[in-house]
Amino acid sequence: MTFTRRGWSLFFSSFAIVGAARLLGLPQLWIIALGVWLLLGGCAAWTTRQHVALAALREIPEHLHVGGEGRVDLTVVNQGGSTSPTTQYVDRFDDGDRSARFALQPLDSGAKASAAYRVPTTRRGRFVLGPLVGTLGDPFGLASRTWQAATAQEVIVHPRLLELLAPPEMSGSGVDAESRDVAGRPDSGGEFDTLRDYTPTDDRRHVHWKSTARRGRMMVRQDQSRRRAPATIMLDTRAAAHDEQSFERAVEAAASIAAAIARTGRPFEVITSSGEPLGQSGRRYLGSVLDELAVIEASAANRIIPALRGKRAMSVIAIMGDVADSDRAAVDLMVQRGGALALVLCHHRTISAPSTAARRFSINLCATTASDVVTQWNQAVISWQHNATPQYSPV
Repeated sequence: MTFTRRGWSLFFSSFAIVGAARLLGLPQLWIIALGVWLLLGGCAAWTTRQHVALAALREIPEHLHVGGEGRVDLTVVNQGGSTSPTTQYVDRFDDGDRSARFALQPLDSGAKASAAYRVPTTRRGRFVLGPLVGTLGDPFGLASRTWQAATAQEVIVHPRLLELLAPPEMSGSGVDAESRDVAGRPDSGGEFDTLRDYTPTDDRRHVHWKSTARRGRMMVRQDQSRRRAPATIMLDTRAAAHDEQSFERAVEAAASIAAAIARTGRPFEVITSSGEPLGQSGRRYLGSVLDELAVIEASAANRIIPALRGKRAMSVIAIMGDVADSDRAAVDLMVQRGGALALVLCHHRTISAPSTAARRFSINLCATTASDVVTQWNQAVISWQHNATPQYSPV
């Protein structure tokens, strides 16, 4: 229990009243000072003796993304046998710079109350929400008692995910411009994976007719390919190659491309230009990658380490900042013979066209809006898939 600002002000004022009583010799002022002390003591006793049996539950979405809805639902239940007193709740966010405040009216035994608020999702990162603090005060507002109603929770805001097409595979053949996924060549040598709804890009030879008849809609047998080449996404994290805006564009592009590849079930890995892998292998690989991209920062390294270590792959998506000729040569070394390279340029200083080798397509993401980014990337993917020629969008 502690006194409020009003309570402390009244407490110190009582000593001024005592001083005036002694100076002026007025017993009435002594009575007033005594009354103030009795009032403060009564408020403190009332606040201390109040029984509070309120349980609070905070619910946060599993995934938050930049620009998305950061809704938090708060539920308070009176688990006591009598009506609860009026209480206040405060939930802090962003190191206490922001807070949500609620006034809870008296609740009958077993009753519950709900409230909702939104946390800001304007920037990616790892933040701490809470702890949720409850406060009980006396009717005069002179004394208060606080307690922790809910523990602090970590909130991770992932980079924004754009609706991008998955980059084509070397064995791919065909793309639907209205779909988010690139259609790959059927692989008859795979093992059964799952059944899914039919789409216009599917081969009718893969329709599972028994399931179609049972469910009343066309179902397709999807096999788990044994020959799908994994893709390597390399994020350029060199501080010298970025400014603040280009680095955020690069992180956003890496997250969006990784999510697009994951939708197709194709294996992939995400690494940095420093050679560090992102994410933990397993069923939740994409989620762990997004967790690390949420907090990643530019590094002091100035070389593309994977190329120096001889790391090579059949399909490489290099998301770059400011690119010099030596950087393009280093990225080329990461691609196996006959492989594909997607060069994503995120810095406005990069104005010269990249390599024009037939196996490559490239795109410049120096756009002012997210819709421009989506349009440029998807057009390049579709054009590459249809024509097998490189595409370049200048600044």
